[in-house]
Amino acid sequence: MAETTIPTEATVTATEVVLPGKVEPSGLQLVQRSLPAPAAGQALVRVESTAVSFAESAMRRGRYYGQPAFPFVPGYDLVGVVEAVGPGVDHALLGRWVAALTKTGDWATAVLLAAADLVEVPDGISADEAETLIVNGLTAYQMLHHSAKGASRADRARAGPAAAWARSWCNSPGTRASA
Repeated sequence: MAETTIPTEATVTATEVVLPGKVEPSGLQLVQRSLPAPAAGQALVRVESTAVSFAESAMRRGRYYGQPAFPFVPGYDLVGVVEAVGPGVDHALLGRWVAALTKTGDWATAVLLAAADLVEVPDGISADEAETLIVNGLTAYQMLHHSAKGASRADRARAGPAAAWARSWCNSPGTRASA
């Protein structure tokens, strides 16, 4: 991809899924919004994969600690492609697959994010595979690393993606998982 940025007067139209209040899934709203060109330190990311996790489900019911006031755009994590960068951002990011953990705002076709918060996704990993690792992998990692070496952990979320990651990582010596 050429090393260019979107001119500062240009905009991109993003479609966002807005959570207007405590609603059933059918109450989510699609809204189009113009995004300005990336400001200094920002990157415009075209979203390729995001998820519906426990956090978003709880937010929809108004039961997630620290969630923003309604209305807002949910979306805890994403994987996408950097489409444009603002001043001060390395142009090598253009066209790169990246992941981000944001807590909200990712249920959209495009987002503006701080470039410093982006993590490059290695080649050979699909957007969906990488997306499952962000929150679920982080949760599994924290579960495993908060256990004493040689200790057993009860796996209460046997069917969940975080538990699947934890079980896959429990093949290392000195670790046991129960399912």
